[in-house]
Amino acid sequence: MVSSAREVLQRTAGNNWEIIVVDDGSTDSTADLTVAMSKEDSRIRLVSHAKNSGFGSAVRTGIEQSTKEWIFYTDCDGQFDLEELDLVWERREDADIVSAFRRNRKDPGMRLGYSLLWTTLTMMLFLRGFKDVDASFKLYRATIFNEIKPESTCGVIDFEILTLARDMGYRVVQVPVSHYERRAGTVSFESTRNGFIALVKFGAIFEMFQQLLAFRIRSWKGIER
Repeated sequence: MVSSAREVLQRTAGNNWEIIVVDDGSTDSTADLTVAMSKEDSRIRLVSHAKNSGFGSAVRTGIEQSTKEWIFYTDCDGQFDLEELDLVWERREDADIVSAFRRNRKDPGMRLGYSLLWTTLTMMLFLRGFKDVDASFKLYRATIFNEIKPESTCGVIDFEILTLARDMGYRVVQVPVSHYERRAGTVSFESTRNGFIALVKFGAIFEMFQQLLAFRIRSWKGIER
């Protein structure tokens, strides 16, 4: 993923880019591999959490550590083709956030069902929604985070940022991208993934519901920052 990102960024941004790898308490070789790459190219940086703090925390750390005018983030599990970064990059002139949605998703059938329920819930609670709230393929104008301060530490952060940005007048554009089967890693809120089956962990799902409701309450109170 890092090698692919380097090639795409060199083509789209010349030498004005950086890659921040957020190691959220990984137990594999993420940190060691990133340090080795950073020695070869100082534009590649590692940021590590002492322990696993959650998906939202990892995204927030990456945003806080970034230094460029635009921030793009994605997972490193191989479900997206970074060559399609061009598709979101070319829309930046008329947007503050370019949010991808997955075309022909390659997730297990049960996971698609969970996602439909999740999207429906967000639309019911906020009376509006997005096509694919949790697709990890987004481009942000960095200056929006001078005003938007997301609080979620789990997957709710995607929806929180998009909703706050839209409510504060920022432009959100959605574009379709390809989606592939997971090549590496595991899903934090799944206990089993095999063919059609994807069983979820109650604790992780409860956390998402809890943080979504907390965001809904903050919005009702008019707390947007």
